[in-house]
Amino acid sequence: MHILTFKIVAVFIIFITGLLGGALSKWLSGSRKSDLLFSFGNAFAGGVFLGAGLIHMLPDAQAGFKSLTGSDYPWFTIVCCAGFLLILFIEKVLIRHEHAPQDASSLTGKLILYPYILMIVLSIHSVITGIALGTEARIAQASIILIAVMAHKGTAAFALTVSLLRGAMPLKRIVGMVVLFSLMTPVGILLGIGFMMIFSGRAEQIFEAGFDALAAGSFLYIAMLDILQEEFSVQQHRPLKFVLVLAGLAVMAVVAIWT
Repeated sequence: MHILTFKIVAVFIIFITGLLGGALSKWLSGSRKSDLLFSFGNAFAGGVFLGAGLIHMLPDAQAGFKSLTGSDYPWFTIVCCAGFLLILFIEKVLIRHEHAPQDASSLTGKLILYPYILMIVLSIHSVITGIALGTEARIAQASIILIAVMAHKGTAAFALTVSLLRGAMPLKRIVGMVVLFSLMTPVGILLGIGFMMIFSGRAEQIFEAGFDALAAGSFLYIAMLDILQEEFSVQQHRPLKFVLVLAGLAVMAVVAIWT
C-alpha cells in the first residue's frame, strides 16, 4: 500500500473511531460502567502514548537530526522538550483547564463551561497527533501513530460526550461537537500531508525530524499529565490500571520488533 493511500484510510478510521467513542458514551450514559470503561481504556491509551513517544518517535527524531547535522548534539531532546512545554503552556496557561466539578453548589455554571474547555484541549492534541501521522514517510511508523491515536481517540470522544451529557446540552449540539472533535485528527493528517507536499529535500527532512520530536513531547505530556496523573489520582482499581498501562507500553515495544 502506498503511504498516501494509508494516510487517507487512516483519516476515515480515526473519524469513525471518534464517532464510535461518542456513541458508546451516549449508549452507556447513566450506567456506572461508563466511567469505569473510560478509566480502563484511558489507562491503556496512556501506556500506548508513552511507548509511542519514547520507543518510536523519539528514536526516529534522533536518527533524523543526526542525519541532518552529523553530530551527536541532542537536538531531538531539545525539540521534544519544546513540544512538551508547548502543550503545557497551551493547556495550563492559555486555557484554564478545570476538571469537572464535584461540588453540587458550583455545578451549573462550571458544567456549562467545562465541555467547551475540554473540547479545545482535546482538539489541540488531536490536530498535533494528526500532523505527526500526516508527516510520516513510512507506513510502519505511520502505523505506530495510528495505533496510538486510535487507542486515545475513542476514550477522548467518550470523555467529551460524558461531559456534554452531564452539562445537559441538547442532543443536536452534542452530536455536532462530537463530529467536530472526530474531524480534528483527520484535519491534522491532511495538514501534515500538505506540508510534506510543499517541502522537499533537506527541508522535508528537517520538518519530519522536527515534528517527530515535537509530537514525541506532546505524546509524553498526554500520557503523563493528561492521562496517568488523572487516572492514578483515584485510588480505585489502581493495580488493574497499572497492568493496562504496562499492556499498552508492551504493545508498542512488541510492534518495535518489526519497525
